[in-house]
Order: sequence, then structure tokens, then C-alpha cells
Amino acid sequence: MFIKTPQQYFSGPDLIKSAGKYVKEYSKNPLIIGSEKALQAAGEELRISLEENGISHVQVEVFRGFPSENQIQRYYHLAKEKQSDAIIALGGGRTLDTAKAAGELADLPVITIPTIAATCAAWAGLTIQYDDEGSFVKARPLKKAPVLILADTKVILSAPVRYLFAGVVDTFAKFYEIRPTVAQYEKVVPLNIAFYSAQIAFDQLEKSVFQAVEEAKNGIFGQAAKDVVDSIIYLAGFAGSFQTNTGYYSFAHPFYHISARFPDTRHKLHGEKVAYGIISQLVLEGKDKEEIIDTIHLFEKYKNAFTLSEIGFERNEEAQLYKLAEDVKREFPYVDWDVDTIVDALQKADELTQEARLVS
Repeated sequence: MFIKTPQQYFSGPDLIKSAGKYVKEYSKNPLIIGSEKALQAAGEELRISLEENGISHVQVEVFRGFPSENQIQRYYHLAKEKQSDAIIALGGGRTLDTAKAAGELADLPVITIPTIAATCAAWAGLTIQYDDEGSFVKARPLKKAPVLILADTKVILSAPVRYLFAGVVDTFAKFYEIRPTVAQYEKVVPLNIAFYSAQIAFDQLEKSVFQAVEEAKNGIFGQAAKDVVDSIIYLAGFAGSFQTNTGYYSFAHPFYHISARFPDTRHKLHGEKVAYGIISQLVLEGKDKEEIIDTIHLFEKYKNAFTLSEIGFERNEEAQLYKLAEDVKREFPYVDWDVDTIVDALQKADELTQEARLVS
């Protein structure tokens, strides 16, 4: 069993303004990789804080695109060329995943500063790799997690709420995906730790999300905001930190990964497609209709209950659905259902989502 966790994690409002005092423990000459929006939101405050802490020799690169091999190699070679002693990733999942893989190639510590909380990518010792057009290639395990995470709750809660809601449902997915595996291997302690961490995150989000969102509208970034950000990044990340030889009996994330190969789905965020995968998984597990409808209503609260057409598939275009199911089975052998059953579940999830909306 392997456990991959960061060395340090901090969260709170205006944390970006004191980032330099944490970064200086690891770096004097960092390469900053940031998305355009992230640099606009937090880049100047980060630069000032680094300078105040004696880190004035900084190379800043704007990230665009996907975490592809070409992008990873580009930043790896840039870090070597600039003789960087660390990589700082500023932005969302694509930026963070690219930086983590480049940092591993360069054997450099990676510091992640998420500007949205749409996934737990800031924590995970894993990069989801795509090609340059955005099609899923593989999950790329890394030897270690980032050394330091700085989660500024003000920056994150000031981003469009769509990203936060997608992160909420992606965190819920940890609970739904680990649960059937725990039922199969109930005496495996790491699985139980992961499951109960996911359950705590689930409960905390249900308690705090809407309070945090309302407070943020009024410029308040207090305990509710911290609880939400910690649940999505810390707790969900921690739940995924335990690497065992026991695979998850899950479908939600395999659905997301393979769906990225269909260009018409790329307008949806990671968590938004994972949400559809969860509903489909509950169908595959044979859960009661009432439980599935309740879950759809839960996701609807976070504007994450979608039909196939809203995701980017047509319900009656079975060739697409069969292609998706075949790819899932080939690349995620732990998915414990056959192709026909998966296609039926995808269509049933669509039907139940439409039904749930009619009675909501």
C-alpha cells in the first residue's frame, strides 16, 4: 500500500498575500505555470508576496490547452532551461496536472495554488493526461503528491459558482465510488479510511456550501468557505491518497475519462460529467429507483443533474454509447459490467433524470 499526501496544506482567506513565506521554504527560483484567468485573479498578489520574501527571480508562463505529453515536456524542458528549483502551479485542474507531471520529470518540488475548487487535483499524486485536442489518454500515477498546497478561500469562492458546484459533486463521487468496494472488502482498513473521509466531506459540503456561497456574495469568507474548500481539496484528496491493490468497483470516473474522447462533451466540466456517471453507476448497482431519484434531486440542487443530450450524447445514438462502453471496459477492467448493461444504464439514467425533473 502506498500513501501519497502533500507535506503541507494551508487554507484561508487572502492566503495568496502571504504565499511567499510558505514558498521560500522550498524555492528561491520557481517556475510559475498559470492559466490566463488564474494569473489575472491572483498572479500579481502572488508575485508581490514572493518578492517580499526574497523570491524575485521568477519565471511566469501562461498555460493554455490540456495536460498532454507535449505540454508536460514543454514545461519540463523550460524548468531545466531556467534552472528552476521548484514549479508553482496556479489555476485549475488542467494547469495543476500539467505542472505536477512536469515537476516529476524534472525532479522538482511542486507547489499547487488552486484558484477554483472544481476537483481535488491540487492534492492528488496523479495527472490525468490528454492529447493536445482534449481526448483522454491515461491516468498517469506520480511518485508523490505536491509538497505544498495553498488554498485561498477568497480567491476560490470568488470564482464562478459553477466550478464550485462541479467540485462538490466530484467530491460526492468519492463516496459513491468507494462505497461498493468497501462492501466487497470491508476489512481493508485503508479503504475504510478513504470511505469515511469521503463521507465526512459529503456531510460537510451538504451543511456548508450554500452558506459559503451566500456569504461570499457579501464579501465574507469565513468558516463555511474554509469547510467547503477543505472538503473538496483536502478530504477528497486524502480519500484518494490510499493506493492499494484493490480496485474501485466504480463507473463515474471511467465514464468521465472516456466521454472526453467525444468532442461534443467538452463543454461540460469534470464534475458535471462525473455526476452523470454516478447516476449511471447507481443504475448499474441495481439501487432502488427512489434512491436514484433522490440522488438526482441532490445533484439538481447543485445544477449538476444532466441528460445525455446535455452532456453531449444523443440517447438514441447507440453507436456512440456502445463505443463509450467498449472503451470503458477495455481501459478500466475493474468496471464489473458488460457493454450491453452499461449502455442500458446510460439510457436509464437519462430517463430517470428527465422523470425526476418533472416532479421536482
